[in-house]
Amino acid sequence: MDLQTLRCFVTTVEEGSITRAAVRLNMSQPPLSVRLQALERELGVPLLTRHGRGVEPTAAGRLLVDRARQLIEEHDAAATAVRAVGEGVSGQLVLAVGPTIAPSLLVRLLRELREQAPDVELDVADVPSDRLCELVLRREADAGLIQFPPHGTSAFDGPAPPFLGQQVLDRAVITRDPLVALLPSGHPAAASERVPLSALTRDVLIVPARGSVPGLHEHAVAAWHAAGGSPSRLREGRAARTLLGLVAAGFGVAVLPQSLAGYAWPGLVVRPLREHRPAVETAIVWHRDATSPVLRRFLRIALATPEPDMVEPDPVGPSPA
Repeated sequence: MDLQTLRCFVTTVEEGSITRAAVRLNMSQPPLSVRLQALERELGVPLLTRHGRGVEPTAAGRLLVDRARQLIEEHDAAATAVRAVGEGVSGQLVLAVGPTIAPSLLVRLLRELREQAPDVELDVADVPSDRLCELVLRREADAGLIQFPPHGTSAFDGPAPPFLGQQVLDRAVITRDPLVALLPSGHPAAASERVPLSALTRDVLIVPARGSVPGLHEHAVAAWHAAGGSPSRLREGRAARTLLGLVAAGFGVAVLPQSLAGYAWPGLVVRPLREHRPAVETAIVWHRDATSPVLRRFLRIALATPEPDMVEPDPVGPSPA
């Protein structure tokens, strides 16, 4: 009593005719009749009463129809659920996000995921960048969005963890943002079309905190030092809104990625830098051994960028260099 035979029997009862049932099932009548007769022989009781107008179920046939419909519904529901999980349109995704990831990037990625897979259960965790890779490594997060320091620099202190250097995490760049100057509206340099960093070295540079956003911190500090800025004129802020607030209140200036500075409120002025500085690269990191179909779908979304994706050739540990 296989499922396909039960489907044939239910369809025949619903149509009240073997001929019409065969048309609906896209098969010829003789094979359908053979299936129905074999089902009756298997169960040892008549299931259909045949007459000139077609067929009607017997008492045993009516019971079988009810039970068969339940089995078919359960089978179809299970098959749909299994396919949804396997195709990454159902399941769970835990995403760790660094504190200075541009909201516009996060909105774009999450909106696309929701459109493609509305049944995915999503958990977005805001975490310090220096802990993000560790969470992914420990599989407490499926993936993370993080900003890495300029190539050739390291923004992470302390001894290297024992697993650093093992090929455990993968990363790929998904956006590149130029650095821009963020000034209070009354600043003398605010009238310039492009601001040379050397014109800001008498100001205090408010930078993302090294302890929570080491990659972006390193970008800002490297730009400051290249312009001759003094390390003594640096002040840290942990959250993006703190940096914006300090600048707006006149406590200093900031150098931030253009996508993040775009959320400046009135009283703040955003200006391109005159000097060329390395772009701030936002990357997605994930465990190399991850098998989650939802994660694979999210990676395809994240890597569908207008510019070529750059997959880093070197492995990444919990403290990327």
